[in-house]
Amino acid sequence: MDNQRTTDREIVFLFNQSSALTEQELYQLAENSYPNGSPWSVEIYKSELTGTYNEYGIALHKNKKIGFIGYTQLFDEAEITTFGILTPFKNQGIGQLFLRSFIEYLKAKKIKKLFLEVREQNKAAITVYKKLGFETIAVRKNYYHGPVDHALIMQLSI
Repeated sequence: MDNQRTTDREIVFLFNQSSALTEQELYQLAENSYPNGSPWSVEIYKSELTGTYNEYGIALHKNKKIGFIGYTQLFDEAEITTFGILTPFKNQGIGQLFLRSFIEYLKAKKIKKLFLEVREQNKAAITVYKKLGFETIAVRKNYYHGPVDHALIMQLSI
């Protein structure tokens, strides 16, 4: 199955790439993608990379890793566990293209539902998720720390 998507910006999206990543690379990508640094430690990324149902996708620009998406797949459902784009590549539509490509990848794998959670204050991400068809199905009060924020649980029917 084709696991590559490209755009006109010299961006390549690859999925099912856990074996091509190290926990240190993921940590650094996250550290340079999130406003408050990586929410997870190197050890958690190591555990994620070796988990039975976990997998990662990467975004490449001229063969340099500029983004990542971690996901868990079980039967016909998937959940995005982590998703980030390096700061210099934000606000260019790359994250949205990455997510669209990921949804197409899941569609080809016969996934029916995709879930994610997002900080309630992350208005930019929520706008993209809604544009792609995600709906808020629940709220986890005070779920995030540093700073404290509610988590919106969102779902997309594929």
